[in-house]
Amino acid sequence: IKLTRHSFMVNRERAVDYLRTRDRLYVVDAFAGHDPQYRMKIRIVCSRAYHALFMSNMLIPATAEDLKEFEPDFVIYNAGKFPA
Repeated sequence: IKLTRHSFMVNRERAVDYLRTRDRLYVVDAFAGHDPQYRMKIRIVCSRAYHALFMSNMLIPATAEDLKEFEPDFVIYNAGKFPA
């Protein structure tokens, strides 16, 4: 199902607004892809610890050295508990 840019932006803003209401957020900075030439920097922002743990297991964790200049290529806002 194709999603228009407007629909995407509305849903993204709703997710971000929901996450702003949470007392605690979990942020995972990691890499997708092993080869440094092709890897992507990913940031996951979520309200549930087990979602952050799952993504930590699925991606390559960023080291302290990596985090000094980490600018994500993609940001995933996981607002899974938000009632749609």
